[in-house]
Amino acid sequence: MAFLVPQALWLLALLPVVVALHFLRARRRRRDVAALFLWRRAQASVARRRRFSPSWLLVLQLLFVAAAAVGLARPYAKGAESGALVVVIDASASMAARFEGGTRLAAAVEAARARLRTTGPVALVRAGLAPRLLAPLAADERERAAALGSLRAGDASADLLAAVDLGTSLLPGAEVVVYTDRQATLGRAQVVLVGATGSSEPDNVGIAAFDVGVGEAFVALVASGRRPAEATVGLFADGVELARSSLLVPGGGTAAVTFPLLADVAEGSGVLEARILAPADDVLPLDDVAFAGRRALTVVTDDLYAPLLRALNAVPGVAVYGAVDAVGRPADLHVLTRHLADEAAIAALPPGNYLLFQPAAQTPVYHVVRDFDRAAEVMRFVDLHDVLVGLDPLRARWEDASAAPPETGGAQGVSEPGAPSAPWRVLARTDDLTALLRTRRTDAGAVLQFAFHPSQSDLVLRPAFPALLANWVGSLDVTPRVRLGEALPGGAVVLEPGVYPLDVGSELGSEAASSSASARGAVALASLLAPNESRLGAEAASGEAADTGLGQGAVGAAEGPAGALDDQAAGRSSPTPLVIGLIAAALAALLVEWWLYAGSRNVRSREGTRRRLVGWRA
Repeated sequence: MAFLVPQALWLLALLPVVVALHFLRARRRRRDVAALFLWRRAQASVARRRRFSPSWLLVLQLLFVAAAAVGLARPYAKGAESGALVVVIDASASMAARFEGGTRLAAAVEAARARLRTTGPVALVRAGLAPRLLAPLAADERERAAALGSLRAGDASADLLAAVDLGTSLLPGAEVVVYTDRQATLGRAQVVLVGATGSSEPDNVGIAAFDVGVGEAFVALVASGRRPAEATVGLFADGVELARSSLLVPGGGTAAVTFPLLADVAEGSGVLEARILAPADDVLPLDDVAFAGRRALTVVTDDLYAPLLRALNAVPGVAVYGAVDAVGRPADLHVLTRHLADEAAIAALPPGNYLLFQPAAQTPVYHVVRDFDRAAEVMRFVDLHDVLVGLDPLRARWEDASAAPPETGGAQGVSEPGAPSAPWRVLARTDDLTALLRTRRTDAGAVLQFAFHPSQSDLVLRPAFPALLANWVGSLDVTPRVRLGEALPGGAVVLEPGVYPLDVGSELGSEAASSSASARGAVALASLLAPNESRLGAEAASGEAADTGLGQGAVGAAEGPAGALDDQAAGRSSPTPLVIGLIAAALAALLVEWWLYAGSRNVRSREGTRRRLVGWRA
């Protein structure tokens, strides 16, 4: 038996206080008697007895105080008797920092190997963005050694509390040992500090933020340690250096720089790379490079209407190609001008993203746009008020063409084969409520459909037309950005920064991934961008730990509460509702007992006074 918070046992010192209160209640009271010699003889006979009268209420109050003290101390059964052990190893990016000829993770693995010499079951847990069991509970020493040898660090953060919960759920009551490089309080788990902390924190500079805007690129750096660091960051595109800048980053602080982009780069086509060029002897290489931007989107159109082509070419990062058979050409967006009379015609299109226009009408009927959806993302900065459009009177309305039977229609109904898997969203209507613009997104792709041709509308004369097309193309961006430790869309977990093709199903290094990524293929950008990891856990170290020298060697055991990992971990040592209820019940019982005693004493006092007055009058 052991206690998570043994300091709470000091509450047992309140037991003598409760007894003292009852002793004070049993003090002698003044009474009128006929003679004193009998009382003196009785006093001598009871002098060796207790001077207060114990009661069941006193026993209950003592039990309440004792239960509250033990409850606050949070007892638990030790797992050492059964030999069960839970080993949690921090696999965040800071554990990959170089330390004494190796890395912090290597030091933690060596310490864990020595600790795993036990005959009981062992739960070996990797703590990252999501906890993961490295080996079965019944694994032998060879399997555990292989699991430790394959362990890699690189996650953007580590949820130590979730990892401890996973291990304790598999082996309840087992001894828990956590190997990490930051101060943490994790309940009854023993935290073993790995690497240097406090005053011996190594210097490191890393990229904390990287983003590409319109005509500029933003880079922010963060530094660990206590001294300012001078760093040089460079901006690259396809391996060619575009610009570089030197920054003075304060110790434990941040510094930022904005790079203006040239005209050919400012269009937004391509992936940009931010790289720290100096200092070269960085202890954590994972945060020295980051990626942003997106690949160029390919648009194929069978409509060569000049205002349409100008609007598409004005969208940043878009390459527009004309083709008679635009449907059969591979592209990120197909622009078609066709008469698609019903839902079956639209559903017959190959999977992909489409921008559909109605062919020009021979005798159009002109209407004015009176209502449009301003809340839709594709309608940002798009004002369609009083736009004049020409509609074909022979074309059936979309509501009539796309109406589904009540028993099969609706988003919650079961659709027939060939029916849309998602409802349309109407974005604009005329004065007679005719739908002019609608959109839909399904697993097969996204569709934006016009009920008219741009040549029969004054929309092409307004800024709303290029803004609408830019919003639609921008919503089709297929260049996801993931943090280290996250999985690629449909792929494996990445632990190194790089440009990864989305069709790659295995973990790749940054060089292999970047070299195999096609300029036209779908890619994902993986970067660390975690300031807490770039600071190497210095923000979690407490001043007390630095003074006592915890973690100055390769491995040091942290005893006692060395600091809170987060609010959730700190909440593990907070009083439970049951303990709070016991304390409140004990105080309430004590107050009620004193109130009843004071009331009864006043009643007895008034009765005695009344008797004396009656006898005196007699």
